[in-house]
Formats: sequence, C-alpha cells, structure tokens
Amino acid sequence: MGERWAMIYEGVPGACTVTAAKPLEVGQTLEIGREGELPLGVEPSNTAISRSALTVTVNQHGWDIAVSNRNGAVLHPWGQSPELASPHNVVNWPLVAVRMLPDSASQHWALLQADDLPITPAGAVAPRSHTQTDHVERPGQLPPGEREALQTVFEPQLSWPPVHPAEPRLLKQAASKLGISISGVQDRLKSAHARALRLGQNRNVALTDPSYLYVLVRAGYLSPPVAYPGRVANE
Repeated sequence: MGERWAMIYEGVPGACTVTAAKPLEVGQTLEIGREGELPLGVEPSNTAISRSALTVTVNQHGWDIAVSNRNGAVLHPWGQSPELASPHNVVNWPLVAVRMLPDSASQHWALLQADDLPITPAGAVAPRSHTQTDHVERPGQLPPGEREALQTVFEPQLSWPPVHPAEPRLLKQAASKLGISISGVQDRLKSAHARALRLGQNRNVALTDPSYLYVLVRAGYLSPPVAYPGRVANE
C-alpha cells in the first residue's frame, strides 16, 4: 500500500521549499491555511491567504478538495492543464498541486501526493480537463526518442513540484540539449502528436502546445516522478 502526503511548498518563484508536511490516510480530512493543521501562508507570511484556505479529504481514488480561500486557488494536476478551482473539487489523480491566489512576489502551494494511485484508476473521475482517451484503443508504446523529446520540450509541464509560469522550451533549445537537429526534434514531436490525435486529441496544434502532451499523460504514456521532496518535514 502506497503513502499519501500533503505538503506545503512556499517561497519566491524558482526557489520554493517544503515548509510543512503530513502523511495522510484514506478517509482523513485535513485543514490547510494560515491557522490550519498544515500552516499555509506563514513562511513567508501572506495575509491574503485565508486562515482556513483549503480542506482536503482523502478518498480511495484521489482527493476531495474544498477551497475556501477568499481569493480562490488554481489546481495543477501533474502533467495536465492548470484550471481555476471551484468551491468543491473531486480530483482522482496521483499528484495534485493547489496554488493559492492572488499571485504575488511569493508563491504558496499545497502539494497532494499519492503513491498508490495510477494515472487512470478504474472507474475514477479524472481532472476536469480530461479528453476521450479513456474510450479509445491505445496505440503501441511510446518510442524512447519521442519520450525524450517530450520530456525535454515540456520539462516545465512535467516538473514536480510544479513551476509557474510553465513555458515549454523552444525547439532550438531542445535540439541543443538533446544534441540533435531542430528537424529531428520536430519529427519526434510530430509522431507523438499523431499518437495523441489517435487517442482523441480533437485538433492539430503547434508542436510546443502542451495540449497533446496532456492527452499522452492521461493515456499513461508518461509516468509521474517518484522522488518527492520534503516528506519528513513536520512528520
């Protein structure tokens, strides 16, 4: 049986750190905020975050996330498009970050991590930005070259903890990092994009548009990271 964790991740963009962490069990409810069981908006201090900003209940397939922060929040499921949180959210996904609004000089995140959840648990409700991938026959395995190109171009979208803002690498930068030509990167990404179209992507997009990456992640072609920071903080 895998572990479930909630962690607080705060600081200036590019230099956030885990300031608190707590292991969780299925059925457990946790209050997060400036005066919550896990303190959020304290290090560094941000009084724009509510005393009770977030309540998380761990369910069998994921997370029930109630957002009470007066300025709202944004959900960042790993490898999926960020979306504005509603007052109540059910997200069945192994890695979910919640970024508190408003954006300021510092960032304040709650990270929810589940070792025991696959990307597409049977019968589960996916992030609201889901596609048709649950109902389409799955093509063959992703070739290593395509995987490497996707991971290089979309490294910001595949990072955990998340980064915000997350801008894909330019093809020229990716080619330099991979040691291949720009056309070589394009060929690999075109093949990955074609796979996403077969999986239910409903339109052609630019090769640096992450929408087709999200389709491939939902279909299980890219796995979430396994090394998570800060799990011993405040244990």
